[in-house]
Amino acid sequence: MDAPASPLAPDPATERSLRSSLGCVVPFGLLFAAIGLIVFWFSTVRPLQRAAASDRWVETPCEVVASELVESHGDDSTTYRVVVRYRYTWQGRRLESDRYDFAQGSTNIGVDRMRAAVSAHPPGRRTVCFVNPADPTSAVLERRPPRSVWFGAFALLFPAFGITIVALTLRAARQARAAARSPLAVTTLPSGIAADDDVAPPAGETLLKPVAGRTAAFVGIGFFALFWNGIVFVGLRSVFSGGIDGIEWFVVLFLVPFVLIGLGMLALTLHALSRLFAPGLTVRTDPSLLRLGARVPVRWTLNRSGVKKLSIRLVAREEATYRQGTSTMTDRSELYRADVFESTDALSLAEGRAELALPAGGIVPAFIGKNNKIVWELVFDGSIPWGADLDDRFALPVRGPLRPLAVAAVPAPRAWSGGGVTLWAVDSYAPGERLFFTLARDGAATPGPLTVQLGWFTEGKGTRDAALAWSERIENLAPGGQRDFEVPLPAAPWSFSGKLIALAWRLEVLDDRGQPLVGIPLVIGPGGAATTLTALPADPRRKGLARWFGAGS
Repeated sequence: MDAPASPLAPDPATERSLRSSLGCVVPFGLLFAAIGLIVFWFSTVRPLQRAAASDRWVETPCEVVASELVESHGDDSTTYRVVVRYRYTWQGRRLESDRYDFAQGSTNIGVDRMRAAVSAHPPGRRTVCFVNPADPTSAVLERRPPRSVWFGAFALLFPAFGITIVALTLRAARQARAAARSPLAVTTLPSGIAADDDVAPPAGETLLKPVAGRTAAFVGIGFFALFWNGIVFVGLRSVFSGGIDGIEWFVVLFLVPFVLIGLGMLALTLHALSRLFAPGLTVRTDPSLLRLGARVPVRWTLNRSGVKKLSIRLVAREEATYRQGTSTMTDRSELYRADVFESTDALSLAEGRAELALPAGGIVPAFIGKNNKIVWELVFDGSIPWGADLDDRFALPVRGPLRPLAVAAVPAPRAWSGGGVTLWAVDSYAPGERLFFTLARDGAATPGPLTVQLGWFTEGKGTRDAALAWSERIENLAPGGQRDFEVPLPAAPWSFSGKLIALAWRLEVLDDRGQPLVGIPLVIGPGGAATTLTALPADPRRKGLARWFGAGS
């Protein structure tokens, strides 16, 4: 029977998910891109090349023999192609051709123009064609590029989408594996300031960056809406191309949900577009002062008028990301909420100042893992008549207090044994204290290298995150020998337990195969205790997407 894996090791489920993503998403994206490029080549590039080359073809008299609009009936649509047969003479040879233009295959785009072309070339009409002097059997009546070639450019949406999902998947895989190999988890908030309490942000007032930029949101939503509605448009055009009598109503009913989603995406795009014209907001504060229990000044400026009421809130929440089938889900639970400012006075809205009163207890500093987060944000809600309301959020790198509450009384070390080794240690510490422990090897134990490591891991609804804060390999601890260690503990993250996420610390010893021999659950928190986080009900004052980001999922 295999020994249980260390909870500090990379999650096997995460690695399996990465392999599954690389094995499924990447081939799908590349296939999507290849199909789009092939369609674009044959429907747009190749006709344009032939039209350009035909400039050197020789104008030659010809006579139309027959002309018709050929229909091709598919499973869900009817497509058309102009066929005009004509005769011409080239250097004494009588030749025939049925190429009208350089369109590839049949289509249902521009059917009226195709009917007009057939009517304009009745049998017996004398006109001119253009003959390829290098191959006289190749001729054409209309040298100009067919208008249908420009619709082929929509096929570029397929490679754009395919390459994008491949690039995002590869980037996510690289980041996940790099995080798993990292000996120390130092993560970065969207504001660009490190969230690890051991990495102090620079002192001085700093311009905060919004969590989600307005332009990026508009481009992202607009691109998806364009891609989605482009595909839906092609499907609808195919359904209605044959006229009302040829409509298959089952296909129409099937497309209705896709049309409604497309309309919803267009509405979101228009909303994101209108937010581009909302007053710009700049927010400044000193990140080095953002500690639990502190009072921190914050300043803001609106670059123009239009906001009639402004509300500012300080919020903290849990975010747990996990896989559900083939989808990635994120649940949110709000932990802390406090009003910072609210006014309808035009002068105080345009340029104002307030004070953030950060709570001292019952909460934890900001924590940003790959799948699990404790997020602190400053939320600005502005009411704008006849326009999209102001709704901007700014991440705050809230750290623990400067001097966390120490353990009241240091308990006696305890012994944990297993796998032929024993650890003597105290299991409760305040952030930033020093961990003292002793590692002893039993006299009858098999010699061999050992690895001692300290790290944290998450449990709960989100996919497990784990990282090492310290590790040391021991090559020569003989049976019956022992060794003392002193390790400075980091100031974050704290041990905590919430509705969605729990975080625990662990000190453990591994054998030379990386299997855990013995482990100690540690608690690192103010007073040597884990913090219990209390979930708040959803804020009834927030609505729509803003409420979704605030609490719940």
